[in-house]
Amino acid sequence: MTDLRGWGLPEQHLLPDAVVAFVDGELSSVAHERVSAHIQHCGFCAFETYSQQQARAAVRTASAPTASASLLDRLGAIPQEVELPSAPDGLAITEDGQFVAVQRTDKPAFGSGPVLGSSKPLGSQGWFSGRRARQGAGVVVSGMLLGALAFATPDGEPKVPAQPAPLIHQDLSGALVGTR
Repeated sequence: MTDLRGWGLPEQHLLPDAVVAFVDGELSSVAHERVSAHIQHCGFCAFETYSQQQARAAVRTASAPTASASLLDRLGAIPQEVELPSAPDGLAITEDGQFVAVQRTDKPAFGSGPVLGSSKPLGSQGWFSGRRARQGAGVVVSGMLLGALAFATPDGEPKVPAQPAPLIHQDLSGALVGTR
């Protein structure tokens, strides 16, 4: 959307909304003058403006769509004939048409649970103790050891293979061919 001009600065083009507003005459006089000056020097934006003018003219000269009388009758009968779904859980409609929240009686009210701090401490309910904790710790330690072994070498020098492994592939006849 930008082209480099002589000074190395990008040339800005008009946004599609600005082109539509210009064609529809919705810009202020200052903005209209700026867009007009830009269109005189920018072929891309002049083409976009011309295309928008053509589209505007085509829409204005097009006839209005019509619907058959039977379709309009069926659409008008929807409120009387279609069964509407029930209200969502926890909501109701009053006689004057307002939505209200309904408190469910089968669930305890908010704040009626145990007092803060009266429950068992974290880790005493079996999630972080016992066999699972030992297995998890073993997995973590094993991963750390394997990571350390992967990066450590006995002489401190990285290991480099003497020769690269040969590459084996199939040629067009299906025979295996080795290359280096």
